[in-house]
Amino acid sequence: MSLIRLVYASQSRLVEANRRQELDHILASAQRLNAQNDVTGFLMVTPTAFAQVLEGEQHNVAETYGRIVIDPRHGEIRLLVEEPIGARRFPHWSMGLAERDETTNFIFGLYGVTPESDLPAQPADLLLDLAGELSCQHA
Repeated sequence: MSLIRLVYASQSRLVEANRRQELDHILASAQRLNAQNDVTGFLMVTPTAFAQVLEGEQHNVAETYGRIVIDPRHGEIRLLVEEPIGARRFPHWSMGLAERDETTNFIFGLYGVTPESDLPAQPADLLLDLAGELSCQHA
């Protein structure tokens, strides 16, 4: 079995009026499909952006990323890294989620994620570390 990790960032096209419902739908759909395809990962969300770590077999991760690329809720998608890995960093998350809010704002800020320097402006290794830190908070 050959595992890979993919990290991407994108601009959020979610409308504030139905943002909560859309995020709930994204999470439920990702958890269902990822569990079926043995893909794990973690999604980070700010009011204007997404960043996500996906882990699994190459063809399953590629299929998942393909669905994301055509999803109209994402704009200006940037693939930051796609690399082979020896072990998953998020083995217990079919898809974890952390939003930048009052509770997590400090953690996002520690990693340099601010309204002026949002998720798409960050390098892949920083986003991976941020996802790791946030996943510990949500465990």
